[in-house]
Amino acid sequence: MPPPASYLLRPLARWLARLLLRVQVSGQANVPASGGVLLAINHLGGADPVLVIGFTPRYVTPAGKSEIQGWPVFNRVAAAYGMIPLRRGEPDRATLRRLLSVMAQGGALLIAPEGRESLTGALERAKDGAAFLGLRAGVPVVPVAITGTAWKRVLPAWRRLRRPCVTLTFGMPFRFPAGLSRREATEQLMHRLASMLPPEYRGAYADDSGGLEPAAG
Repeated sequence: MPPPASYLLRPLARWLARLLLRVQVSGQANVPASGGVLLAINHLGGADPVLVIGFTPRYVTPAGKSEIQGWPVFNRVAAAYGMIPLRRGEPDRATLRRLLSVMAQGGALLIAPEGRESLTGALERAKDGAAFLGLRAGVPVVPVAITGTAWKRVLPAWRRLRRPCVTLTFGMPFRFPAGLSRREATEQLMHRLASMLPPEYRGAYADDSGGLEPAAG
């Protein structure tokens, strides 16, 4: 069950996004209406999880960096919404069990395979955590492509009292074929994300030859 605070925070996230950004959203119908699912985003800036929380047509549990727990105000909001904190670079079996449990109980889980906001403004080499979760849970994976949210684009626009243009695109759901290694699954996922992004955002995955055709959801 979504936490009670989500019924307020989801529309609030949507309202804030519309207030501060010019948002173009597409593909929302690609998100399965029920059942376990993994949403995987490219991560450009702080607005990314707010966008996904606000515009995903169902409640989604975000996995976020544990540092947020030390931020005044934001820590309380994140906890009330149900964020699962991740200690980046540290193996944590208890956290993995929590993440898998979300999907096992029919929930939607949000994660950024790159593990941090991109330093280049384009895709960076991803960690294998998202692929591991998708393989282990056996649920559909929805790639979610975001553009325009990097701070170096957002802040100058705000200084000029303009709303920067951002896009949020939910891709077709797919499942990892049986027998893939974590690294192979990671490459497949990231090439799918790259194929949904403009060329200047593809970064480390600019050569899309590693992508595979979507499997049935």
